[in-house]
Amino acid sequence: MSAGIVTDDATGKITFRLVQADPDFLYKLALILASPAPPSVPDRAIRRAPFLPGTGPYMISQVRPNKSFTLVRNPYFRQRSYAAQPTGYPSVIRYEKVDSQSAQESAVIDHWADLATLESGDDQSLAIQYPARVYFGPKVGTSFVSLNTRQPPFTNLKARQAVSYAIDRARIIQLYHVASGEFTPTCQMLPPDFPGYQGYCPYTTGAGDGGWHGPDMEKALRLVRESGTMNMPVTVWSFNDTPGKAAGSYLVGLLDDLGYRATLHAVSADQFYPGNAPRTDMQVSIGGGWGADFPAPSTFFGPTLSCQSVDEPGTQNSARFCDPHVDALARQAQAAQLTDPAAARRLWAKADHIVTDQAPYIPVYNAANAGFVSSRLGNYEESPVYGLLVDQMWVR
Repeated sequence: MSAGIVTDDATGKITFRLVQADPDFLYKLALILASPAPPSVPDRAIRRAPFLPGTGPYMISQVRPNKSFTLVRNPYFRQRSYAAQPTGYPSVIRYEKVDSQSAQESAVIDHWADLATLESGDDQSLAIQYPARVYFGPKVGTSFVSLNTRQPPFTNLKARQAVSYAIDRARIIQLYHVASGEFTPTCQMLPPDFPGYQGYCPYTTGAGDGGWHGPDMEKALRLVRESGTMNMPVTVWSFNDTPGKAAGSYLVGLLDDLGYRATLHAVSADQFYPGNAPRTDMQVSIGGGWGADFPAPSTFFGPTLSCQSVDEPGTQNSARFCDPHVDALARQAQAAQLTDPAAARRLWAKADHIVTDQAPYIPVYNAANAGFVSSRLGNYEESPVYGLLVDQMWVR
């Protein structure tokens, strides 16, 4: 590590020596998964003074464990770059822990709070009642059904494509009771607000305009018959909360209609994602998905679609998908990003379309975060990576 990262205290310069060019390097430096710190800092949580000094525009002034914490302006902060870290608008930011979403929404409606994030529930009625106060962020995540390509019947391409044709994406979105605009049906892994995205959906009825318009059960049944996989047993894994079980039950019914013998196995999030990674023994799963760490297609292809990821410990490749041609296109796209970004986007789009045709996953929808604001809050902003930019919002 010491040879790869060279520091100069006199000039404040840090030099990173890479083994090979990495077009995503600056994105990776900006991730908040890790932060540089002095050598004297212990590798454990610091629970008493002296604490590490903060460098941002705010500092913690009060903490009430499991209840709230309050931020006030950092008197030592000076704006070096508006693009990197602008000065915030609010003088005080207070986060209150409110367990239920309905209570959060009531707090905003009653002017006790200015912002609540909408994670689940009946966001639809809220957006109808307060259309100017429900905001949606960029759609940079994809929720999908995962088909294990190492377990029959989904070792068979036609069987996977059959489910892709048959699935009613609009029905699944409806089961989650979200506001119009929060979820958008999709057939591909790359989200629409993403480099390399070109709309493509072969698994639909209606116009061939790249979008999904409806399921094609007739074509799905034909593909199942051609695959020779009818009457095989299939276990569907889902989350055991109400919307999770509803989506899982829908998928079980669909697989039964296609001629399989399907059963539902609804489990807790800890069982679905042991160690923060999806189980690799799930035959079919619904409720999983992938969100971008930064706006580059490699964040989707590396963890969920590469041959290297198949047998890695803690892999996110729940479909166990491996296609050397897709890997080769991804490598070419990565190399082209540095010198020809337009060519790189075309290569990523080609790889994305091949994955769609191979159907290891059935992308169902792209999701956006949603926020509900008070009548006095303005300048709602959200980062596709860091989430809500509360410091850039203001109240009057």
